[in-house]
Amino acid sequence: FIFASSIISILIAIMKKKIYDINILFALGAKNKLIYCVFLWYSLIYIIFGIIFGTSIGLLISSYFDKIIQNIEKFLNTKFLSSNIYFIDFIPIKVIYSDILYIILLVFSLVIVCSSYSILKIIHKNSIRSILS
Repeated sequence: FIFASSIISILIAIMKKKIYDINILFALGAKNKLIYCVFLWYSLIYIIFGIIFGTSIGLLISSYFDKIIQNIEKFLNTKFLSSNIYFIDFIPIKVIYSDILYIILLVFSLVIVCSSYSILKIIHKNSIRSILS
């Protein structure tokens, strides 16, 4: 959800900056469907790159998590999970790929729905503005 909300806020900021371009497209005779498709494609590019980079970084960190923690402990000269205090001295990590797929599908659908809503809202606002002026 954090990833989806950050992508949504980025897309809304981009669309607010592109209102001038949307008005130019309206003035040139572009239909709402064309503008919707352009911005939906734009958001799809962000979603795909975000999912690819986020998933790959998350899997990379989870596969080398023990080594990362050992290096941090060595750098700070301290032990996070001391064996005389806790029963285990490591953090057990198990990657379940079906859960990763469900999360990717959830984030993808959430961002598509929210970006579609924001695109339609901006198109509707600009079409009303262009009719009134």
